[in-house]
Amino acid sequence: MTIKSFYRYSVYIVIVAFFFSLAWHFTRPTMENVGIAYFDRSPISHDQVTVRWLGITTLLIDDGETQIISDAFFSRPSFIDLLLKRRIQPDPLFISTALSDLEVDRLAVIVPVHSHYDHAMDSAVVAELTGASVLGSFSTANIAKSFNLPTSQIIIADSGKTYQFGKFTVTLIESRHAPLASNMEIDGVVAQPFVLPAPYTAWQQGKAYSIHIAHPQGSILIQGSAGFIPESLNGVDADVVFLGVGGLNSLSNTYRDEYIFEVVKKAEPAIVVPIHHDNLFGAYGEVEQHPLMIELTETSAQDLKRLIHPAVLKQLRFAKPTALFD
Repeated sequence: MTIKSFYRYSVYIVIVAFFFSLAWHFTRPTMENVGIAYFDRSPISHDQVTVRWLGITTLLIDDGETQIISDAFFSRPSFIDLLLKRRIQPDPLFISTALSDLEVDRLAVIVPVHSHYDHAMDSAVVAELTGASVLGSFSTANIAKSFNLPTSQIIIADSGKTYQFGKFTVTLIESRHAPLASNMEIDGVVAQPFVLPAPYTAWQQGKAYSIHIAHPQGSILIQGSAGFIPESLNGVDADVVFLGVGGLNSLSNTYRDEYIFEVVKKAEPAIVVPIHHDNLFGAYGEVEQHPLMIELTETSAQDLKRLIHPAVLKQLRFAKPTALFD
């Protein structure tokens, strides 16, 4: 092959790849058409327990008196930030504006499901702005200390111990992260506080948890990552399971089936809500999937419905308050 023909061949490949990517971008499934029904928009009274999904695995739970938030991740570092290991940090002004828009004025606690940047990075800033506590692992505590959050606002969780916040009872149960090769650089622990800004690798995983939240009106289970420890959730019931599906498509069907059995079937929920399916590198408020990392299609949604039956699969609209226990 001559140099001229090589370049011509390379140009053809680039052109074909470009048009293939363009076609995929405009034909990829949207969350409106994967076949998962949305919660209805019935009126909500002030004393109902509501949830707002704020992207990834951030959930704002509110009973009219007390607010709890999982992860509290508002900042959105870009893919290039991670690829080049640029130094990143939260955006306090943006976070403050988001909290104000959401009327977060009674927040008692932030509970990261583990300590990766997309779960724990903003937790200390949210705590500082609201006066709430941060409840999590030793790694999450060291992240909070990196932001000079007072130790009086940091609670290192004991797995299986219950913590009371208003009428909510919160229990962290040790779990595992989904076994994804992409996490090889961040599956350690945060052994000590670090200087900010820092590369995303500073936010090491630490312990991962299933979060069980009980209230007189009902109970929920938040499984932020598609990982599990066999039998760790034995005897744990929930009316609603928020099911992390990030990376689940890349794992085997056998693993997926075991995951659903351990996290969903044993809890016997009425409703299952998928989370962590949206674009990790999209702006706050974008809920569509990454064009190259599709977690939910019509086929996979149907498979998920079959596996969780008799529970019903539903999805939340971004930031819309939804009554959980009607």
